[in-house]
Amino acid sequence: MRSAYVALLMLAGSLAAHADFSFTMTQKSGSEQVSKHYLKGQKMKVDRGTKTTILDFEAQTLTSIDNAGKTYTVTKFGDLGGALAASVEVKADVKRTGEKKNINGYNAEQVVLSMNVSMPEFQKAGMQPQMQIELWVSRDVPGSQELTAFYRKNAAGFPLGAMGGNNPGLQKVMAKLQQQMAELDGVPVMEVIRMKSGGGAGPSAAQTQQMAEPRAQLDALVKQGGPQAAAAQQALARMGGIGSGSGSLFEMTMEAGNFSAGAIPDSTFAIPAGYQKSPK
Repeated sequence: MRSAYVALLMLAGSLAAHADFSFTMTQKSGSEQVSKHYLKGQKMKVDRGTKTTILDFEAQTLTSIDNAGKTYTVTKFGDLGGALAASVEVKADVKRTGEKKNINGYNAEQVVLSMNVSMPEFQKAGMQPQMQIELWVSRDVPGSQELTAFYRKNAAGFPLGAMGGNNPGLQKVMAKLQQQMAELDGVPVMEVIRMKSGGGAGPSAAQTQQMAEPRAQLDALVKQGGPQAAAAQQALARMGGIGSGSGSLFEMTMEAGNFSAGAIPDSTFAIPAGYQKSPK
């Protein structure tokens, strides 16, 4: 498992690549965390407070900014990961349930994305992770057409290694998820992400023990900072009690809001004055 499970947990927080458009995303489970998302032309920015990530699809670069240390790194998309692994099998299914409801003033339709992941690292641990992403998608959101067009244009070129690390198996999972998400018509105003180990049961004692190492890896990533620190911090929150001995599985709810199709100044995507470039 090791890095594969770590990356899969981090994958859950990367549902959408989001013409000028901005919104906030609030994690409602556990301690409330708010991230700000901006999209302009071929650039996308996610600001999580202490950490900021900027994707430039024209320059093909990922810029990671450490606001606490006032440093940043710039990495080419091509340096973020290798080829996809043939040994990894990803089965995904998207279902529009027909359920509808109003969420924070927006009429939304329920879409359920289910994924089963089979890879050698999981099989050795006796696990077959199952992820279910319940999306409430709305076409009423201002700027939804711009977001959908941007996402479909860039889905194939999304830097999978940004979340999959150097693990080709996880990059394949990312590719499948991005492909499925690109088919959505509208903006997710609420997301409920659930994961279980497979077979309908919680993790065994052996699996819980095995989760201790991925948890330690995530802790180390947070302390190191850099491109994956913010995602690692969110992954720790999503893990809940897994690997800590409680045997629980995680469920995370996220709500989007403060949507705007107003103009975003170019300075939003600039490196703040006084920040120093760090070696990779």
